[in-house]
Amino acid sequence: MSTGRLVILSAPSGTGKTSICKELRRRNKDWKFSISATTRPMREGEDEGVDYIFMDVHKFEHYVKFGDFIEWEWVHGNKYGTLIGPVEDAIDDGEVMMFEIDVKGAVSLMDEFPDNCLSIFIIPPGEDMEEQLESLEERLMKRGKESKTIIKRRLKRFALEIEYQDKFNHTVVNDDFETTVSKLEKIIKDIL
Repeated sequence: MSTGRLVILSAPSGTGKTSICKELRRRNKDWKFSISATTRPMREGEDEGVDYIFMDVHKFEHYVKFGDFIEWEWVHGNKYGTLIGPVEDAIDDGEVMMFEIDVKGAVSLMDEFPDNCLSIFIIPPGEDMEEQLESLEERLMKRGKESKTIIKRRLKRFALEIEYQDKFNHTVVNDDFETTVSKLEKIIKDIL
């Protein structure tokens, strides 16, 4: 019986992991994607059950109470969680399942399924943390999706998140989108 692989992509907010995941999914239609549940409002261009499973706080807390999440976390004022059922199904069915997840959630997955995980940490370009922070701030400002207060919160969280990179199998710098996607695709396919 074949065993599924959990491909975990994690990165500080604004590093490009969402765009990278979308491109990897477009190129590899047979890879499943773990759809996180969240209490945050739907953004323009997002679809229910495709980008996220959108829940109100009460429903989310019900799922937490009954142990339906592998992990869940407060992130920038909203709750995000990974439902355990689809993950167990992917492993049992021998499928590849990709995760776009924050670093603490990634560590929880790696702890829960150590033999099934390939973990990749994506960082912004820069020679040191100061340059990486500048690069990240520039990307977040260009996105134009968040207020300056939220951007400051995301940048503050970067220093905490970057400390986790040694727990991952690979670290990849996202300095050029196409190059980064191709590099990640090769890393993933090499373990399949």
